[in-house]
Amino acid sequence: MNEIQRYHIDSRIGDVEVDAIMMANRIAGVYGLDNLGNYQVLRRLDETVTTRSNALNVRILVIDDHARVLADSNVPGRVGQTIIRQDVFTALNGTDTHDLNREEYLLSVTVSIHDVGSERIGAVLFVTPVEDIFQSMADIRTTLMLATLLVSLLGIVLVFVISNFLIAPLKRTVNVVRRMSTGQLALRIPITTRDEYAILASAFNSMTEKLEQVEKTREEFVSNVSHEMRTPLSAIKVLSESILLQDSAPEEMYREFLQDINSEVDRMANITSDLLALVKVDQREQGLNLERLDLNHLVEEILKRLSPLAEQKNIVLIYEAERPVEIDADEIKLSLAISNIVENGIKYTPKGGTVRVIVDSDLQSAVITIQDTGIGIPDAEHDKIFNRFYRVDKTRDRETGGTGLGLAISRATVLLHNGSIRVTSKIDEGSVFVVRLPLRVRA
Repeated sequence: MNEIQRYHIDSRIGDVEVDAIMMANRIAGVYGLDNLGNYQVLRRLDETVTTRSNALNVRILVIDDHARVLADSNVPGRVGQTIIRQDVFTALNGTDTHDLNREEYLLSVTVSIHDVGSERIGAVLFVTPVEDIFQSMADIRTTLMLATLLVSLLGIVLVFVISNFLIAPLKRTVNVVRRMSTGQLALRIPITTRDEYAILASAFNSMTEKLEQVEKTREEFVSNVSHEMRTPLSAIKVLSESILLQDSAPEEMYREFLQDINSEVDRMANITSDLLALVKVDQREQGLNLERLDLNHLVEEILKRLSPLAEQKNIVLIYEAERPVEIDADEIKLSLAISNIVENGIKYTPKGGTVRVIVDSDLQSAVITIQDTGIGIPDAEHDKIFNRFYRVDKTRDRETGGTGLGLAISRATVLLHNGSIRVTSKIDEGSVFVVRLPLRVRA
């Protein structure tokens, strides 16, 4: 604002200086101060000054070299009086000058008058009001202040509106999250936009769905564990009460009941052992005790341990090694995983059947294929057999003594090794489990 005001004042000073110089030159050339003692000349000078003053809206004073007023457009009575002003003395000494009175808003411009020989013979003083400049600046300042205030108010309103528009989805998200923290996992964040909030809400809803699934899995797991443990406990209770209610039962009955109790205790021990194994596999922070293993030798040892179980059912165990294979693996965990799959094949293969284990590899992975000629798995059950405590035929599993945790342990172990496991099966034709494990594992 000050720069604009200074620009206008400098422009006014330049204009007034031009007019004053023109007036000084006219006086020196037309009238000549030496003739100003002549009444006629003074009258014409006064008329010229008055006319020029009215045209330019300025007060014009003509002063001789003794600082006496020869003409005054505004106050004729000052003619003949001596004027005492510093700017006049400066001009009479040969230096044109100007002065701005900011209190009265008056601009004074004084220029010297020179005769033909460049001798200073007087001065011309122009006094012009510049209140219009200051008033214009004041008006502009007021307008800018009002505009600034209006823009500020508009900005505040826009910020409030935009903030509500932007923060509203976040508030909804926080509200849903708070309610979810109380256990209401079925809630979802509504998605009404296609911006970053929508991406965040979608990701959060996906995470919530997984949490809800985990919670359902946990509840099912607890329910299944309770059911599995309750069954042998109920059997033990019934058998023990039967013994207690018999006053003089034969020894053979006692022995039979105690054998049944012992079997149920073994079943509970197996369930507990498998649960502990599953928990250890799930605790990924414990990591893997990786070492370089001869996979062919590992599989051979597993089949040797399981051969008595196969011989009991007259099942043929066949081992095929396409090539020597070495991998990075945790021997104990991987041995348990492969044993569970092979043992599963033996249990669900009828007498006289075959279980074949093939070890192969490509450039990146080891491939272990377990084929059996068992009862098979329905297509609808393929994705469920790796769930904990899941059984395709619960009655048959009771007979074979399975806990329903073996395949869950195997799958968790394979995933822990960054591998994969898949199954293909047909009813009464058998099943094929294919386990792929990376040859090198980054711990």
